[in-house]
Amino acid sequence: MHSVEVIRLADAIDPALHGGKATALATLIHHGLPVPDGLVLPADLPDDQLTSAVSTVLDWVTSVDTRYGIVARSSAPAEDGPEASFAGLHTSRFTPTHPEALLAAVREVRASAMTPALAAYSARRHVRPTPHLAVLVQPAIRPHAAGVLAASARDAGGLRSWALDAVRGLALPVVDGSQRGERHHSTRDNPTPAEQDVILLPGTADELRQPPGEWIALPAVHGQPRQHAKIQTSAAGLLHLYTPAPISDARLLTTSTRNRLLRLAGRAAAVLNLDRIDIEWAVTADDTIHILQARPLTSPVPDSAPHALPGDSSVWHGIPAAPGRGTGPAHHQHSDAIAPTAETPAGAVLICDNIGPEALPALLAGPAAIAATSGGPLSHAAIVAREIGIPCVTALPSELLKVKPGTHLTVDGTAGTVRRAVTAEERPHRQPPALTGAAVVTPTRPAAIPSDERAATLLLHLPGDELPLLRDETEAASHPTEPPVGVFQPSEEPALPPLPTGYQEHHLPGLGRIAWPTDAGPLPGRLVALEGRQTIHERPTRPVKPTRPIGS
Repeated sequence: MHSVEVIRLADAIDPALHGGKATALATLIHHGLPVPDGLVLPADLPDDQLTSAVSTVLDWVTSVDTRYGIVARSSAPAEDGPEASFAGLHTSRFTPTHPEALLAAVREVRASAMTPALAAYSARRHVRPTPHLAVLVQPAIRPHAAGVLAASARDAGGLRSWALDAVRGLALPVVDGSQRGERHHSTRDNPTPAEQDVILLPGTADELRQPPGEWIALPAVHGQPRQHAKIQTSAAGLLHLYTPAPISDARLLTTSTRNRLLRLAGRAAAVLNLDRIDIEWAVTADDTIHILQARPLTSPVPDSAPHALPGDSSVWHGIPAAPGRGTGPAHHQHSDAIAPTAETPAGAVLICDNIGPEALPALLAGPAAIAATSGGPLSHAAIVAREIGIPCVTALPSELLKVKPGTHLTVDGTAGTVRRAVTAEERPHRQPPALTGAAVVTPTRPAAIPSDERAATLLLHLPGDELPLLRDETEAASHPTEPPVGVFQPSEEPALPPLPTGYQEHHLPGLGRIAWPTDAGPLPGRLVALEGRQTIHERPTRPVKPTRPIGS
């Protein structure tokens, strides 16, 4: 068997061998952007060569600063793609520079190539997972602040429509949804303060041996007094520290640092030829910015919701994380409910304190919506919720956790609200949903289109099936008053089959594709799915430019 070579991160050029994450970072390195150095263990590295590969890594770490250990990160071939991010579905591990610990971390990352949750996600996104992935190894950075920046648009002037979440220490509390970061937004002059009670930092070997209750010096920012934090616990190479009271309410990112970060993210988007970008970043105490990950933003982040109206006690308000509206019985998702079971019913509204990694399997089980009392829209699970079209609201009041299981709730991920729904039992003569101006999705073509002022009826189309029978121009002329009929495919890939003359294909990011009659005017702003006469899902339509000429 031939020997597989461990390569420098800058030399990662093949996504099939080195993964999407590593090849994107290598591209940024070659264009002079600040990416930490690293090594890549290729995806085709045989198991019996792992020990040798780890020895190569340990030889390399003697030439770089690894006082805070190293981090082993996944870099799968399909990861960080334009249609599927695989956010939070693979594993990363911080580890000291010991042979046994590093080998165990690498094995754990490689084992995350195939899991039930990953297989379910791949099926939902119509992406074929691979049984092997590359492992990216880098020195652990001890940041003053870190977080995620997502931009939904870019032009010659830089990024547009962006959101940024920042926390003290590592970005893990942002991406796992456990803490609410300091939130900066392109539509607001001042950031929303963070709510962070625990700081995560990689530790030195001596620090990791300290017992809970001891004090650790935080990264010292120039011009600010040095702060110390008490150890809550330490595990897996990381220190969990209580946030010191003197800095708990202090602003984290200066306007200058934020603007530098936006410029670097804009450069990264231009280098990678992306109109929408999602980056993970870190800023060290000397104000040096590091780009840790850069990928396409698969679905736009919803705009911030307006502030709650005074006296509006019937509605819980939070931060929109995934657009759309879903109604179902409340189900409390506990941290020990790792896999979907009969107790995690499809069609339920999942209520949780945060939508961390443990919530991903339940999210893939088909809930109606997610309502979380912590976290924000840039967490990994929120990204997945947007990709598969599940409405989600984060940072809701903790009172929501007291809602009785089974209570019917409506979650509006566009407005950032949760309210108690009125069920059919409570209101036997309930009126049908208002469908004026909406595109209504149905599984089969009705014999007669109801007179409910809908803009159009969209027939459900699944990839691989034959295209539903659409009316031709002669049929349309013989029924001029009947609302038009189109097709809705609930996935962005593949493209629709060839369409009849008079139809235009529209791509709806994060939602799917529509075959729309060109004589029906512009695409409606609402897409509604019905079950009987009840709305079971509602999403806004935000198409990009038409993807196929008429009659192709």
